[in-house]
Amino acid sequence: MAKIKVSILKGDCMGCGTCYAAYPEIFEMDVDGKAKVKDEFNNVEIQDPALIEKAKSAASMCPNGAIKIEEIQ
Repeated sequence: MAKIKVSILKGDCMGCGTCYAAYPEIFEMDVDGKAKVKDEFNNVEIQDPALIEKAKSAASMCPNGAIKIEEIQ
């Protein structure tokens, strides 16, 4: 079964809101106006195939490539 971890590279995030507008179940806006991974998914292995697909989709939509997807074996 595939597993991933999702993170935001804060220095690369421009705060456009694409990720949390498209997938608010995974991402939200931080107090600094940048995106962040919701606490329930931050530094957690995600195994749900639907959430994995959404996280990967968000990463592909990010204009600055600020969303990091780490594949876990």
